[in-house]
Amino acid sequence: MKYTGKPTKGVKFYNLLYESERFCCELGKVTLASGKLEAELILYFKKHKIKDNFKKATLGKLISIGEKNNLINENFSMVLRNILIQRNELTHNIYALFIDLKDDSILEKDNLLDSDVHTYIEFIWQVRENINDVAEIVREKTVTI
Repeated sequence: MKYTGKPTKGVKFYNLLYESERFCCELGKVTLASGKLEAELILYFKKHKIKDNFKKATLGKLISIGEKNNLINENFSMVLRNILIQRNELTHNIYALFIDLKDDSILEKDNLLDSDVHTYIEFIWQVRENINDVAEIVREKTVTI
């Protein structure tokens, strides 16, 4: 789609995101990367003999398990919590943001142009890269145990 720099807001901007194959592809990759990170954290905890119910463990729960068992230091916890916020905003709250159901967000919703779809794509690409990088760090730590 060709964007012209036209002011766009609300559901109209959401629809542009929805219609963007690149944005939706990156969102799918964020979802896959999040699953990879969760699985790598579970493997890491199991290697450290942590006994917990991991079947329905969310990323937030996994972070708490790591903190509780002193397997995640304060800096790494902050990184993981930042990823959690970004992932949740993108996967759970984006529509709510554009219908004004959600006021505070890490995502911009005001003064948008249709071409800001590209900005959202770049942001979601960076989130995916960060999640994959962190998952690899956890994987490397697990391998060395």
